[in-house]
Amino acid sequence: MRLKNIQAISVLALTLLVSLATLAQEPAAQTKDNAISGRVVSESGQPLPGVNVSVSGFGSSGGHRTTTDNEGLFKVQGLDAGMYRVFLSAPGYVAQFPSESTPTYRPGDRAELTLIKGAVIAGTITNITGEPVVNISVRAYQIRDTEGNKIATPAFSQPKITDDRGYYRIYGLQPGTYIVAAGGQGQYFGSVNPFGNDAMTFAPASTRDTAAEIVVRSDQEATADIRYRAEPGHAVSGKVSGAQPPLPYSPSVRLIDLESHVVITSVQAPGPDRTFQLNGVSDGEYEISAIGGGGPNNEVVASSARKIAVRGADVTGLDLALAVMGSVDAQVNVETDAKLNCGRRRDTAMKETMVVLRRARPEEKSGPAKDKTADPSGVSLFASSSFETVPNEKGEVHYRNLSPATYRFDVRLPAAGWYLRDVALDQKPGAKTESTISRNGISIKLGERISGITIAIAEGGASLRGRVTIPEGQSLPPLRIYLAPAERENSDNPLRFFEGVVAADGTFAIANVAPGRFWLLAQPAEQIDATTIKSTRSDSSFRAKVLRTAEALKKEIALKPCDRTTDYEFPYSSSPKP
Repeated sequence: MRLKNIQAISVLALTLLVSLATLAQEPAAQTKDNAISGRVVSESGQPLPGVNVSVSGFGSSGGHRTTTDNEGLFKVQGLDAGMYRVFLSAPGYVAQFPSESTPTYRPGDRAELTLIKGAVIAGTITNITGEPVVNISVRAYQIRDTEGNKIATPAFSQPKITDDRGYYRIYGLQPGTYIVAAGGQGQYFGSVNPFGNDAMTFAPASTRDTAAEIVVRSDQEATADIRYRAEPGHAVSGKVSGAQPPLPYSPSVRLIDLESHVVITSVQAPGPDRTFQLNGVSDGEYEISAIGGGGPNNEVVASSARKIAVRGADVTGLDLALAVMGSVDAQVNVETDAKLNCGRRRDTAMKETMVVLRRARPEEKSGPAKDKTADPSGVSLFASSSFETVPNEKGEVHYRNLSPATYRFDVRLPAAGWYLRDVALDQKPGAKTESTISRNGISIKLGERISGITIAIAEGGASLRGRVTIPEGQSLPPLRIYLAPAERENSDNPLRFFEGVVAADGTFAIANVAPGRFWLLAQPAEQIDATTIKSTRSDSSFRAKVLRTAEALKKEIALKPCDRTTDYEFPYSSSPKP
């Protein structure tokens, strides 16, 4: 009996050991990383402790907050699948993000972020007799970045008030070029402004057109003293008509200097007559517009932007008509393929797809460049040029408060293995016309509500990694790599054109490519302006030039669904630019 018990125990132990060995050989279940972590450093690479970190998700209310530790590290856990932005704040520091856009992150990502010491502008305001001017507001307006590029969006400035010595100090400024002004109406709310009817005096003792331009660098202080002129300005007045913002909100009127994009002043237009008057306006050319909004849905009404000129006299009788702004609704469909099964993040692909509606800029025309100080369509300088969102649980995306313009969709896919198959407007039964949204964009008028747009994301996206090679002894110029469709039926389909940057060492990578045959081309980028390059996705004439040049080179590659082509070598040919 005892022998049988020993045998039974031995069999049980052996069975248990075999089971444990079998479990050890099975792959462990993958756990989803629900955290975004990272490190914050100074410009010199030193860790920054105590930095406030805020992680905010698209389509969610509120955010997650933490601070960096002594090594500059942070980690925010408990995040749902989605797209997030990371915001930093520390006294005296400013964030250093890529110029094109603020980065986005998904749970599991690690962020390497840099804060730089802000610049400082300080000085003393005195009157014509040299006495200090006390309790006057001073503003610093950035007009160019560190590369000398003009600031595209209107520049606000929080005012600083001079002390009993006439001294002011403005810190935490982004490095770049500034103009500094004292006095004027500005955005002076609450108290009586004793300088509200004066025209702003710019450093050193100038009007806007002769103002000194002050260059400031990180962690440096510049001096900008102002001899205040106390000259009376002109008034710009009128009324706001048209649509009414949701009660109890009142519309506001804004005046922007066309040359510098500086917000000169703004004022509300309250009451039933909705009249307004902007005081302390100097001679010059301006954009004026009205806007109102609020309520639970933040519905916005706005006027077209008007260009006005102030020349030695008041401007009166303006009528700024508010109108309901446009909207777009679209449906995002993620098309999985069980046979391919190469799309990463399949379970969260919808929530981790960013859909951007971007206002299209007119394509470049041949001939001498013109300095367009105002948009002829009446779109305000204040109007957002892009709107970002992620699909909701039903795959819907909604865009509100759109200015009248032409817009294009820019879809940022969740991961490798996917590609943008189509962007189309549902056709009415019997319609013979082809939907051309992906090629021509979508035009929106004031108050127009557009729906029925479908954005199709398909599984099977390919990727291409490689190196552009040159003969020994030659240097590689700054390049972009282009993929242009070799199939004739796709020759004018922008969703079949792909491009990427060629690094200094010649390496390149293009992901989320639709399966098919392509011509390859490496060429220097063509610039629209100092900060924007031409894109085959948005510029039809440039797209045609790229295709013609690539066809002539006859460097073809075929990419099958889910292909991962690596170590591809592409000889550089210094043929004419596309």
